[in-house]
Amino acid sequence: MKFPSIKHFTYSNAIICSMLVFLMLWACNTKTSDSNTHDPNILYLKWNKSHEIDNLEKNRTGLIWALSFLGSNIALDSTLTGITYTKDMIRLDVSQVGFTEKAISHLQSLNTVIQNSEEYQKKGTIDLGRYIALTIGSPHHYYKIVDVPLQLFDLKSQYTFDTLTAYINNSSISKIDREIEYSIHNKDTKRAFISAERDTITGEIQEFETVEVMTNGLSRFALYDIQGNLKSEGDENVTRAGKPGKCMWCHESGIQPLFRKQVDIKNHMPAGDFLDSLQRYNSELRVYQNRVWQDSLIQNRRSHTEMEIAYITFMEPSIEQLANEWQMAERAVKKKVAHLQSHRHHEFEFLGDLYYRKDIDSLAPFNVLEVPEYIREPSNNEGNVDYIK
Repeated sequence: MKFPSIKHFTYSNAIICSMLVFLMLWACNTKTSDSNTHDPNILYLKWNKSHEIDNLEKNRTGLIWALSFLGSNIALDSTLTGITYTKDMIRLDVSQVGFTEKAISHLQSLNTVIQNSEEYQKKGTIDLGRYIALTIGSPHHYYKIVDVPLQLFDLKSQYTFDTLTAYINNSSISKIDREIEYSIHNKDTKRAFISAERDTITGEIQEFETVEVMTNGLSRFALYDIQGNLKSEGDENVTRAGKPGKCMWCHESGIQPLFRKQVDIKNHMPAGDFLDSLQRYNSELRVYQNRVWQDSLIQNRRSHTEMEIAYITFMEPSIEQLANEWQMAERAVKKKVAHLQSHRHHEFEFLGDLYYRKDIDSLAPFNVLEVPEYIREPSNNEGNVDYIK
């Protein structure tokens, strides 16, 4: 019997070993490293710790609330598998979290822009807070994802409104009067509210604000000008409503009642009757929410605060947040921001000393996608943040 030579044996095995190593590396990269691919459905979101009691679970809760406010049905279906996570990373597959096909298309468009950013190219991730700022915080993106009609007329045509309206002459939000229309409710229709902001003296309409209930039990919000065209934010001379992100902050899971005493106006619903109707509406909405919500993170209505804190800690970062985000030592970060004045948050003192994102991003060691200056209030750079085509 003739055996192969040692030289032939060694050469052959070297080829085989090399091929095995290549295949193993290819399989490993294919299985675990799709953050560097261009699948428009998949995005890696990085949680960057920002304060002492911060953790990934709180931020995952915040993300679920954000997706739900964007119209996702993730809170309604426990079988959806679009969110997985490790110690500081969340893998989001927008095609598997209960969005409509139209919303998925818009989110894919945004994801592609994010994936092509220098931050994502270098790190394979985007900060979770930046993602919320680019969705919840950008009216241009928010309106497209939740499919708000471009014209008020088209919104109104989807509902049947009561012929009797409520008149609010002592609003805690509007700086002028409000006339509120609300849709007639039955089992086959959704609910909607339209507030016409009317000049207290002349009665002329200055703008419109709308609230509609989505199928997932949360509301979508919009603002329209006097011609009925969709707009990014409320006029600060007319209202304190700000942007849709501020509406979510107040109307997190229902419609707010009247907080101030009103003067009844002839030919309008008495304020007491309107307050009673709001209470009935909220009761009916809660019954519906309790029936369809499967996720305990949404069932606990107070947990919406985690969404607010998730974007606040990004929009107003601490030294710890920036050190994790920039992958730098805290002493190096302090040196880079030494010329900036720190502040404390008016709601969440425990967040510590903070800085403003609009002053920070130009100092980052990589180029980042621009976000609005503010999540809740009108921003001067709103037109720059429109990446969904």
